[in-house]
Amino acid sequence: MKPSHFLYPLGILFASAIGAFLLIATAPKVESVPTEKSLPLVRTIQAQPEDVLWTVRSQGTVAPRTESDLIPEVSGRVVWVSPKLVSGGFFEFDEPLLRIDDRDYAAALARAEADVARADSEAQHAASELKRQQGLARSKANSRSQLSDALRADRVTEASLKAAKSQLGVAQRDLARTEIRAPFEGRVRNEDIDVGQFVSRGTPVATL
Repeated sequence: MKPSHFLYPLGILFASAIGAFLLIATAPKVESVPTEKSLPLVRTIQAQPEDVLWTVRSQGTVAPRTESDLIPEVSGRVVWVSPKLVSGGFFEFDEPLLRIDDRDYAAALARAEADVARADSEAQHAASELKRQQGLARSKANSRSQLSDALRADRVTEASLKAAKSQLGVAQRDLARTEIRAPFEGRVRNEDIDVGQFVSRGTPVATL
């Protein structure tokens, strides 16, 4: 076999290698370009404070904060009942709910006022007499017993005046108590009262 048959393929391979090397060596350098980050589009809203009513489902027993019996402090016949004094009725604080016949209590107040006036007059007279007897005693124009009697009368009339004023206070309070007012704002739970009914002091007529 002739040597040229071997040299020819080798030459082709060598030339191909040289060409490939030159292509790689002379190829333009590719510069890396940083990629831009793609940000999502958003819309902003400024929050405004507002009241929110939350609904909570639960179970339990509802009890009133205050529960009280409506109890008359005087006895007598009922002459007026508020239309709100019924089961389920709502009322305001200090609102009149019930009135009792006040004629006897008004008469008792008048008697108490008369007793105070009489006791006051007697006390003034006794004080004046005591002052007179003390003046006579200084000039020795009266007896020791007269001065003692005047002093005792002054003390008795003063005590009677205090007692009469005390009874006057009772009569005034009793007359005021013929009108029963609501002790607080609330609702009538139940009642057992009507016009014409006689009520006794200390007996409950309703529950508030």
